[in-house]
Amino acid sequence: MEDPITTTPAPVIRAQPLPSLTGLRWLAALVVFAYHVRNAGYFSGNAQSAMTSVFGAGAIGVSLFFVLSGFVLSWSHKPDQSARSFWWHRFARIYPLHVVALAAALLLSATVLPQIATGDPWALFANATLTSAWNADWWQAGNPVSWSLVCEAFFYLAFPLIIVGVRALSRRALISAAVSTVILVLATSPIVSALLPQISPNSSPIVRLPEFVLGVVLAQLMAKKIWRGPRLVPALAVAIAGYAAAQSFPDSPLRIASFTIIGFCMLIAALARADQEGRPTILATRPLTVLGTLSFPFYLVHLLIIQSFVALVPGAYENPSAVVSIVHVIGALAIALVAAALLHRLVEIPGRRLLLSRMRPARAVEPSPARPADPSRRQHAPEVPVG
Repeated sequence: MEDPITTTPAPVIRAQPLPSLTGLRWLAALVVFAYHVRNAGYFSGNAQSAMTSVFGAGAIGVSLFFVLSGFVLSWSHKPDQSARSFWWHRFARIYPLHVVALAAALLLSATVLPQIATGDPWALFANATLTSAWNADWWQAGNPVSWSLVCEAFFYLAFPLIIVGVRALSRRALISAAVSTVILVLATSPIVSALLPQISPNSSPIVRLPEFVLGVVLAQLMAKKIWRGPRLVPALAVAIAGYAAAQSFPDSPLRIASFTIIGFCMLIAALARADQEGRPTILATRPLTVLGTLSFPFYLVHLLIIQSFVALVPGAYENPSAVVSIVHVIGALAIALVAAALLHRLVEIPGRRLLLSRMRPARAVEPSPARPADPSRRQHAPEVPVG
């Protein structure tokens, strides 16, 4: 039996800060960094086996980003913000960094990293316009990690429609949407592989969309007090167990996100609950929130830096000692962090400010000539929604 329809307005999400989720962004970026270090062969022998045992499923950090993105956008969205305003804010947020990181990738591909060079100019154009991952053959065109940004761009395009639909759902329908979306995450990979082999189940924006939508639904469940979220310890246990399962079944027909999706949702909800209730978490500490702020530029450049280390000193990785490998990992991490900090300060912040300054503010309503404005009353220009 459906919930009765009432005239009570839907609860509005309060954009309460969630610092633990900012710290979680850094944790996800660090796992992806370690996964790419392992792939690049920084270690050998037992050390490489250990890296595989711990970070072989590290690509799952991207899934955490997708769910987290949907959650944060849903949590902080203002109902009166127009779709145009939302899209422009998202464009200002990601595009300046994307262009600079792509330029760096092209420079490196022409010098020390010819293996990442993209020969097809249309593939490069598609990457520059954030559409390359729609073609499975172009998924790593330009900057190899930007395929996930192509997915995010599609999520942003769809978000104004998604959030309107999700906000309108009743309590029971929201719960059903959460369960259905989890099932979609579990089922998409084998279905796509069987019916549409030309589509990549890992990099296709349409295939990864359910992870983002699940984050949107999860935030609404918590904002409307339908679910307050689990405690942190059991949520962390389920997330770790899911990651361990993804590590243990690398040849499963399911995507690795299928093993971790429930644990990641529980972890995000538990951290959001802790922040709401004022309970401190290590992810909400100042160092980790600062690193979380740098996670986006860090993610865009980290693989280029990891691969450049290998290209510039190839002999060091033929049979390296664990000490040499660790020194190189620390060096790559430090350079990536410095690059991320510079990009944040010199590109991300000023680029966003410049683009947002070009938004036309709403025009003030002029008084009608037939009814002159009363000088004794103050005139107020309409507020401009911001995101």
